[in-house]
Amino acid sequence: MRVNHAVYTAVIAMLAALPVLAVTPSWSYINPSLSARGAGIHSACMMPAEANLSKLGMKGREGMSKETDAWSTTLQTVVESHLKLAGVELKPVLPADTNASDDELRQIVFRLQERYDGISVKIKSKPKAIGKSRYTLGDEVALLPCASGADVIVFVSGEGRVLTGGKKAFDWVLLGAGSPISSGGSLVLSMADAKSGEIVAFVRLSNAGKFLNDSERAYGKALDKQFRKMRLGASGSRGK
Repeated sequence: MRVNHAVYTAVIAMLAALPVLAVTPSWSYINPSLSARGAGIHSACMMPAEANLSKLGMKGREGMSKETDAWSTTLQTVVESHLKLAGVELKPVLPADTNASDDELRQIVFRLQERYDGISVKIKSKPKAIGKSRYTLGDEVALLPCASGADVIVFVSGEGRVLTGGKKAFDWVLLGAGSPISSGGSLVLSMADAKSGEIVAFVRLSNAGKFLNDSERAYGKALDKQFRKMRLGASGSRGK
């Protein structure tokens, strides 16, 4: 299909002037047994966030390694700040006063992340199976120094795609407002019991707005909503 240059230029200008919506559909799931036994999530050990960004342009998909690293750090900060706001006490993965060697701890963290990556697709596709104790990382999670004083280990991941101006304009001209492809990013949290390794909670947030330039605005309120729904921290009951 040959696109008229004047139309193409006009569409780019029009798209640039349009406001970007920051609507964030969100949902969560938590193992019912946590509330059934009078327990809750009041403290957490944070694993390093892992994100993946790609750019979609006229030449296809490209990696965004520099932006991915920065976004990973941003997502970690956003999630930590809202867990604290919910009343959840956060503990470092690698405390300064640990007796274990740095290499040993790095290997533990690496193995746990590898195990999580291995089951994360199943968790995302069938999160309700959390209620049937279907997913676990194994009791090696207890080897993390922070695990002894934490209720859960938190895994944070992000997946996003960014369309270039040219790609947006081309799709608009070709398909109109019904284009199935747009910029968007998802933030996913999974929580594993700090002693058994069982996955006990899951949160997924999706945003089609400025998720990359302002992740706090894109995900902050949605995180608060889901944390209240899950009765985390100060809103949850504390076990005996």
